[in-house]
Amino acid sequence: MNNSILIAVAALFGAVVVIVAAVHINRVNLKLRNMVRLMRRADVWQRGHNHVLAQIAADDPLEDVLMGIIIGVEHIRPEMLCSILLVDHTTNRLKVAAAPHLPAFFNDAVDGLPADQSIGSCGTAIVTGERVIVSDIQQDSAWIGVKELAAKAGLASCWSEPIINRHGKVMGTFAIYQGQVATPTADDIKLIEESAYLAEIAIERKLSLEALRASEERHRLLADNAQDVIWTMDLNGRFTYVSPAVEKLRGYTASEAIAQTLEQTLTPDSVAKVKASVSKTVAAVKNKQPFPDFVAELDHFCKDGSTVCAEIRTSGIYDAEGNFIGIVGVSRDITERKKSEEKIRYMAQHDSLTGLPNRTLFTDRLQQALSYCKRHQRVLAVMLLDLDKFKPVNDRYGHALGDELLQQVAQRLLACVRTSDTVARIGGDEFVILLHQMDDPHQAQAVSEKIKRVLSEIFLIEEYSIQIGCSIGAAFYPQDGADPVELTKIADQRMYQQKPQGIAR
Repeated sequence: MNNSILIAVAALFGAVVVIVAAVHINRVNLKLRNMVRLMRRADVWQRGHNHVLAQIAADDPLEDVLMGIIIGVEHIRPEMLCSILLVDHTTNRLKVAAAPHLPAFFNDAVDGLPADQSIGSCGTAIVTGERVIVSDIQQDSAWIGVKELAAKAGLASCWSEPIINRHGKVMGTFAIYQGQVATPTADDIKLIEESAYLAEIAIERKLSLEALRASEERHRLLADNAQDVIWTMDLNGRFTYVSPAVEKLRGYTASEAIAQTLEQTLTPDSVAKVKASVSKTVAAVKNKQPFPDFVAELDHFCKDGSTVCAEIRTSGIYDAEGNFIGIVGVSRDITERKKSEEKIRYMAQHDSLTGLPNRTLFTDRLQQALSYCKRHQRVLAVMLLDLDKFKPVNDRYGHALGDELLQQVAQRLLACVRTSDTVARIGGDEFVILLHQMDDPHQAQAVSEKIKRVLSEIFLIEEYSIQIGCSIGAAFYPQDGADPVELTKIADQRMYQQKPQGIAR
């Protein structure tokens, strides 16, 4: 082969090599451009993804968040048109939540349609809870009822991903439409899934916040209108909430009460009780023990300078992780209850006719007096008194007049003794007197004579003049005994000995 041929072959081979190299370089450059494009697309999508998450965190309106998801997808894939539909489970109908670039007439027609398998890809996805890929709308049975609407809107394919919450309930769909017949790639599927997931996060958060706000509003409404005062306190003993009912209880407004310290709210004795309880509570919580509920009757300062007693009940407040974060309490005005209890206690211990202590209260006071006299070496006397000629008065003038007579007798007896002494009615026309802390037993004799004198004076009742008398017997501590029953028995015996002959007891 001559040199010219060799040169020609070499040149041809070199040209081929150059062409092959150029093709290879072009292919590499194309791949690099595709890679860059994909990287840029992924970067744009990531930024959009982060923007949507920021919207969710900022509690932006749900419509704005869903719109942000769609705009992010359509920005990186301009050939795609997206929509997010929600389903109303009470009516089982579709609602267009966001579809900014689909024709308005198409959105209007879809809004309110039943969630049914004959209503396109989205209706089927909601019913089945599975992704529905329709590459050619006009050839798919799922679009039989609405394929003409899709054709009018220029939509040829639709891929729909159900939006499912953590409980497995379908809340709606994320759909991608295109104007040509198309089947999704693996990247497209990933895009659909991620978009539906973002929508699920946004919808779930919005529903949770709405439920929380509704719950808080109900609780606040109950607290604000409750008759009892409802309050919360932090771990430093500062009030964080006080319901308006505090003004009725203490005269302070809720804003005034919430700014007060414990010392400004409660009397010193009540503050001590609360602080002791808080110390036990903190110790229990630190040891991972249940919150020790606190129930107590505490005295509160009122704005007018008075005090009011309220029953306090508390419980612990814990956050979602189970950490103890504060105390919730209920303060109930027990003024009327205390009055009722006091009235019942008074009725149980006093004679209903004369208002004097009855046998039960007298016995209790005698026992206390004996304990005191034993400790301090003092003397006391128990005097039993029985009216003379009371029965004839009762029989002649009636029980009403007899009751009035007993009431006047009670008043005269009280006038004969010290305020520290006790006069009691123990039944019928019988009375008993406790002379407490006497210096000399002869003091009882002086009291006895005074009683006989005042009871022998005329009683004016209605238009009648009534005259009676009395018999008195006395027993002394420590001479006659140290037991209440024993002293009362001895006094009764001595009273009977003093009663005039022929006078019935």
